[in-house]
Amino acid sequence: MMTTLSNKISFIISQKGKKLLDINNFIFELNKTTSTKKYYKYEDPSCTVIARTDFEAILLNIKSDCCHPSEPEKIQIQTFKQVVKARAISESTPIPQIYGEEAARIDLSTLSIAALPSQRELSQKKKTLATQHRIDTLYIRYDNGDINANELLDGLSYVVAKY
Repeated sequence: MMTTLSNKISFIISQKGKKLLDINNFIFELNKTTSTKKYYKYEDPSCTVIARTDFEAILLNIKSDCCHPSEPEKIQIQTFKQVVKARAISESTPIPQIYGEEAARIDLSTLSIAALPSQRELSQKKKTLATQHRIDTLYIRYDNGDINANELLDGLSYVVAKY
């Protein structure tokens, strides 16, 4: 990747809510901010490319060249997740419906569609996290003396049976 006038610059939001710089489908994270400039490093630690912008998000320069291809699918998936999350927070529409509507609306490449987690996978992950939380709560209650060993075992067998 070289600095040219045709560099396409945009920003996306990471899963952790951080602003990421997208230059020609290469993703950079904010590394350092000075009084006049922002320095971004490529998200992969093995790559040494650094981009510099001013506070109006105008690209000033890029140091070094990437030795790997860009990943436009990764950006498409991140954008899709961003839209689904924003709609899920602001609307009362069921998440599976939002997921389906956005998947149909957004023009995803075939590779992005293949890499995109299904609604079932997302639901399973949520269910697994909820089950783990219930198990952790049982152990905390046991450690605090709120329940005895038999109640702990009963609670664990109930949680596991529901899973």
